[in-house]
Amino acid sequence: YTDAFHIAVPRSFSNERAQNSIILLRRSLFAEPTEVEVPADGWEAGDLLLLRCQVHQGPEIALASFHGDTNGLLTVPMLSKVWQHVPVSRLVFGLDANTHEKKVDGKAHVLDFEETYRGLGLQACWGDVKPKLYTTFNARTYLQPQLNKAAKSNELEEKGDRNPKDFVLFTKHFKVGDVIRDNTGEGRYVEDMVFP
Repeated sequence: YTDAFHIAVPRSFSNERAQNSIILLRRSLFAEPTEVEVPADGWEAGDLLLLRCQVHQGPEIALASFHGDTNGLLTVPMLSKVWQHVPVSRLVFGLDANTHEKKVDGKAHVLDFEETYRGLGLQACWGDVKPKLYTTFNARTYLQPQLNKAAKSNELEEKGDRNPKDFVLFTKHFKVGDVIRDNTGEGRYVEDMVFP
């Protein structure tokens, strides 16, 4: 891969966690990127990566990746912090925001997140947020040690995690092409199917 791609990882990459943000950039399209330091404010090492890079024969842009905490409570403060450090006017930001459909104490609500990013002048790949436009639906099976968290087939809604968590945010300089959800690996989305 290194012949075809720049592989960018955060300086704070964590070897002990299996959740680090990385960004691959095709060498034929992008010059060598540089990381922009954003002081951590509650998130874990490796969760955030902000890059400044030059598009060959094009503008300089910022690219970012973030893996949010389980309840999504760090997503809004992180986005505000990143916005303070974005080095250029063009930004594309892919993130697991861990936002939730229902407004519940102790969890980030997807419409509050939308209000924040729109307030910063950002748009999302999904257009206007639809809280029931889920990007994740998973539930624990009995093939794991925390049996109290396992879900029977009739408990998937109750014990599963089914929420609108994943976003690509961008500035006005970009337009959305075709955006799809896929939970099959075949370019289609099956409603009510738990991730395999």
